[in-house]
Amino acid sequence: MASAQYSVAMQPKLRLHQSGKIRVFYYKQGQHAVYPLDLNRNDVPDQVEDLLTQTLAAQTLFVDVLRFPDPFSTERFQEASYLDIHMRHKDVLKRKGVAYDELQSFKRQKDPEGTQSLCFNVATSVRPSVEFTPTHEFFHIVQNSVTYFKNPWYTEGTARWSERALGVGGLGPVKFAGAWPPSEEKEAKLFSMKYEASEQFWNPLLARIETEGGALPDTPALKRLAAMTYVDGTRVLKDKQLKGWKFIRDVLMALGEVDDVAFKELGYDRWSEENQRSPQNDAYILRTVLAVARRYAVYQGR
Repeated sequence: MASAQYSVAMQPKLRLHQSGKIRVFYYKQGQHAVYPLDLNRNDVPDQVEDLLTQTLAAQTLFVDVLRFPDPFSTERFQEASYLDIHMRHKDVLKRKGVAYDELQSFKRQKDPEGTQSLCFNVATSVRPSVEFTPTHEFFHIVQNSVTYFKNPWYTEGTARWSERALGVGGLGPVKFAGAWPPSEEKEAKLFSMKYEASEQFWNPLLARIETEGGALPDTPALKRLAAMTYVDGTRVLKDKQLKGWKFIRDVLMALGEVDDVAFKELGYDRWSEENQRSPQNDAYILRTVLAVARRYAVYQGR
């Protein structure tokens, strides 16, 4: 008994930093310890504060400014009480960040029974003041709140696009300059892509269409966002440009309807992880993207 009690006593303390419905859980000691730098000496590591700040900024931009669906208000996630973010060592996480598409029940001691949370995890190697992993993972939460499709060329391609939202410039690299729309051969390559689909498909498409010109709507929410800073005083929002946000929003909303069609036509009995990522979904996603693109000027093709 004594040795067991000693083992529990030596466990690092799980700490919490919270603003509204967004909670960051972290450690100061042990394998998952965050960087200790605390410039403002408020006993919360700057890395943790900056992670929460960027997530709040992404929520403000996509939900309040650009009117993407609020995950907490969607049919799929309306039972969620919180968005819980956990900081984990990169060797355990195996990546910079990972978002979960099902509500989680962590059964935390101070939470009411039955509390459910949205969730994504971030590696303790991530520096939110100079990296956009929190924005990327929050956009996955938005995607998951609307559609069950999780084919990587779509999910990771548009999530990589979303990183430009708080960064410099309205659009990321464009590395495809061929005929549009892509040939069947190009489509086959596209369906095997992940993050690189952003520069090979999404950014080239957004560069071709006439949308809003890239300017963010001048709203009170944007003014609040523009005033947000990291602990070191740098602005969270680097500029007020994001090319193609209306288009991406239209695609996302359309996919929220098309996945119902795919579910029936493909004979799925449930949205298992395998079904969400099935190659059979690719044609439905691409047809939807091209159909939305036809609504915009300067788009030529089938």
